[in-house]
Amino acid sequence: MDEKIDCVMLAAGASSRMGSWKLTLPLGNSTVIECSVNGALEVCSRVILVSGFRAEELERLFCDWKNVTLVVNDQYTKGMFSSIKTGVTRVHTDRFFVALGDMPLVDPAVYKRLVQFRNVPVIIPKYKGKKGHPILLAKKVIKAITALDETRTLRDVLAQFPTLAVPVENSHILHDIDSQEDYENLISHRT
Repeated sequence: MDEKIDCVMLAAGASSRMGSWKLTLPLGNSTVIECSVNGALEVCSRVILVSGFRAEELERLFCDWKNVTLVVNDQYTKGMFSSIKTGVTRVHTDRFFVALGDMPLVDPAVYKRLVQFRNVPVIIPKYKGKKGHPILLAKKVIKAITALDETRTLRDVLAQFPTLAVPVENSHILHDIDSQEDYENLISHRT
């Protein structure tokens, strides 16, 4: 693919619902976050990894990855939208993904399918009628993101733009890791 596309990957949360920090949990021969980043890099030219909680650990983990730019969200306790706002300031491409670091089984084919569609500022994958992640956004959406404060959500932004929901055949666009049970289900799907 000739088009360069950045991916803002959110990895700042404290995993408070999980009980332990989920991003560095083992997954195969790797970790949850490394699998998520690797999947994105199969299509994206760069991952902008937004950290916050335990940022130093992610810095050590990704310090030698040349296509990963680590950005620290000092305001991560304000919620996910604050991390999106932090990450989009580093986007250099005409289109970019917003992805979640705790969704390591999203198939790179999902990214490939979404980039086929153009001329719509918001492209969202859906599986059996349910919308998921990653989301592909046009660069012009950044201005709307940065204009809102951290009490808002990405949904507030997306409602301002035409949206295309693209059917995909990967149920993992719907499943992030919020509990030990989610993690165990992930492990069973991986093997």
